[in-house]
Amino acid sequence: MTRVTPAEAPCQNDRMSNPMNISGHNPDKEARAHRPPVTELTPEQCWEHLYSARFGRIATMDGDEIEITPINLVADDGKIYFRTAKGTKLLHLVLNEHVAVQVDQAQGGEAWSVIVRGTARQLTDPEETDRVDELPLRPWVGTTKLEYVEVAPTKVTGRVFHLGH
Repeated sequence: MTRVTPAEAPCQNDRMSNPMNISGHNPDKEARAHRPPVTELTPEQCWEHLYSARFGRIATMDGDEIEITPINLVADDGKIYFRTAKGTKLLHLVLNEHVAVQVDQAQGGEAWSVIVRGTARQLTDPEETDRVDELPLRPWVGTTKLEYVEVAPTKVTGRVFHLGH
């Protein structure tokens, strides 16, 4: 679904009364020129994006090195969940619970990005993993991912980027 902001929506009356735009006046371009190129998202807007996202990236620490890995995710009840296989990503989370998760999208004339900083923990309680199984968390690849991870946010920030400035 393409969203059209009021600044991008064509004004039918202006176009119909002057279909050739003889004056050179372009209200759409002028509205975009007055819009800041970057806008901070409110916490509520950040969570709207997080609740609709199904793909993102997780940043973990491997000693002094940052590792960034793509993940399928779902946000629910103020937390982020994903599944993984045993391996490097899970080992990093066990050794250092501090992570960052990033989701983004670009469409039409804008892009947005949300970053969640928080702590990760492996879920082992069957009650917790059963609850996560009820969420719309689906891997893109048909590999077995039996380990469940929850990210509890400590800070959530986001921005909208108005493209074409």
